[in-house]
Amino acid sequence: MHGAQEDLRSRLTDAMSYTGLSTRHARAFTLIELVVVLIILGVVSGIIAPRLLSGSSRAAEADVRKVAELVSAAGRRDTMTSQQIAIDYDGTEFSLLVLRMPTAADAARGIPPTWVRDQLSMPVQLQDAVLSSVSIDGAELDPSRFRIEFLQRGQRPSVVMLFGQTRGPATWTVSLSTGSFRANVFGGEDRDAAMDVTSIDLDLAGKGEEPW
Repeated sequence: MHGAQEDLRSRLTDAMSYTGLSTRHARAFTLIELVVVLIILGVVSGIIAPRLLSGSSRAAEADVRKVAELVSAAGRRDTMTSQQIAIDYDGTEFSLLVLRMPTAADAARGIPPTWVRDQLSMPVQLQDAVLSSVSIDGAELDPSRFRIEFLQRGQRPSVVMLFGQTRGPATWTVSLSTGSFRANVFGGEDRDAAMDVTSIDLDLAGKGEEPW
């Protein structure tokens, strides 16, 4: 009888030891699973996050280049025609304006010239880019609302616009130098180069006959 009791006690002890070992193993396996999941999430986020930022950067740059095309259109019209042009930003979109002169009858009634939207160019709305600053000949304008007029009177001012990314650190500069009919786009690291883009009027400098 005593031997039977000892045998039963021994079996119960072995069973409890096995149960405890199994429990420890189960807990250890759950912790390993958690670590593996965290590692996988870290790897996936490391792969996807840069792609999302890159996609947002490309979309913002597309906005900036559309604005540059509109500014270039203004430069071409000012250089190649006698039209009086303006670049207008109302806080939501960029548009190209043309100064419409009144008819003789309207002028006799005192109706002044009016700015109207150019029908040959499309307005540009910023979706992924934001305008942070704008200047003409170095003078800062209000970036929330402005109008830059090219009135065919004397030398046209240079225009510099700085854009940022709504969801990211990228920046771009759009620069239209005096006398140029094409706006240049510079990345953030080339911002200083945009300030150096100027044109020289050789006639005004008395060097119209010199080769260049």
